[in-house]
Amino acid sequence: MKSENMIPRRSFLKTAAGTAGFLLAAPHVVRAQEAFPTKGLKIGLIGCGGRGLGAIRNALDADSDTVVWALADAFQERVDFVAILVKEQYGGRMQAEPSRRFVGLDAYQKLLAEPVDVVLLCTPPAFRPLHLAAAVAANKHLYVEKPIAVDVPGVLSVMESARAAKNRNLVILDGFCWRYDDANKAARTWLQEGKLGRVLSFDGLYYTTPPKSPLALDSRPPQESDVSWALRNWTAWYWLSGGQFVEQVIHTIDGMMWSMEDRPPLAAFGSGGRAQRTDDGDVWDHYDVHFEYDHDVIGHISCRQWVGCHSEISDRTFCEQGILATPYRPHIQSAKRWRYRGEKTNMYANTHVAFYKYLRNGEWVQTLEQAATKTLVAIMGRNAALSGRRISWDDIQKDSQVLVPENLTMDTTLPPAKIPVPGRG
Repeated sequence: MKSENMIPRRSFLKTAAGTAGFLLAAPHVVRAQEAFPTKGLKIGLIGCGGRGLGAIRNALDADSDTVVWALADAFQERVDFVAILVKEQYGGRMQAEPSRRFVGLDAYQKLLAEPVDVVLLCTPPAFRPLHLAAAVAANKHLYVEKPIAVDVPGVLSVMESARAAKNRNLVILDGFCWRYDDANKAARTWLQEGKLGRVLSFDGLYYTTPPKSPLALDSRPPQESDVSWALRNWTAWYWLSGGQFVEQVIHTIDGMMWSMEDRPPLAAFGSGGRAQRTDDGDVWDHYDVHFEYDHDVIGHISCRQWVGCHSEISDRTFCEQGILATPYRPHIQSAKRWRYRGEKTNMYANTHVAFYKYLRNGEWVQTLEQAATKTLVAIMGRNAALSGRRISWDDIQKDSQVLVPENLTMDTTLPPAKIPVPGRG
């Protein structure tokens, strides 16, 4: 792909950062002048990996009057795979003809030029700010996977896109799916109604295996470019994924902020390292981070992606009168014990059901500012661990480091990985 097809990232981010700022905002809700009560909706998918395939299925299941109109990805085989699978499972609702299956780093631009009503942004998060700005400018309603950026300038640009989306009455929902889980919403009412008293601390564990197995060093084809190889192994690179603490553990960040009334922490400090990974990327495979809140309230998150070890994903909110345990099998440990007994639902599906309900009813909701704040908290925790420093909320908002290479093409030569070492640099 020619470089002139790409927006220079640093120039783009500099423009966005000049007008953006961080807000602690509730979801933006207004009534629209136009709703889509009966219109068939055309969907475009940008990013045809595993999460993209899951999102397109959720979208088609959530609203029976939707069709897949266009697909975009960096790789032809991913576009073809999604097209074939959706055709097999949904028949005539797969309407992305070969002429509307776009490939390359500029594929998003071609998709956005199509008459699609809804766009699903499911690429690696490095590209989220750029794709968001272009999609908002093209007046598209959006489902946006988390996280929304990998660095602070990227978060700033998303904040600017959020403001532009408000002015256009665009429906934008993010991928923080636990917020749409019925069991977690029911459990959280105990906090919201004050039944457990004041929150004293939060403890989150995210002990799991790598969600995508690192590619073996000797499996790289001789002719494959640096960028193509990195994209196929995107979770191994900070510039593409943000690392585990930003890309995956942001769900635990969301849980912590939900317990803290969506307030960001005052500061963060932590540690971590790289114990098992042997790939040619630069991400750590474990972190341990403390977040400071006012009134001596602490949030603690420990995570790792290790093979052959104990696995556990759990959040515990310690309160004056009991403990709230989430997100799996939510329950309350207190003088009056409680466990969710309702019907189990699919949080991914629920997110898309809510999205199309808003569209059909003309209730225009966007949660980008909340998603941006959560992403910034995750970046603050990650950077604190990588540097070994205590980083305050004010400090992180001033961070200007851009992780994504400028004017990126498939032929860009990438520098060798430099694994972060705390206390250096």
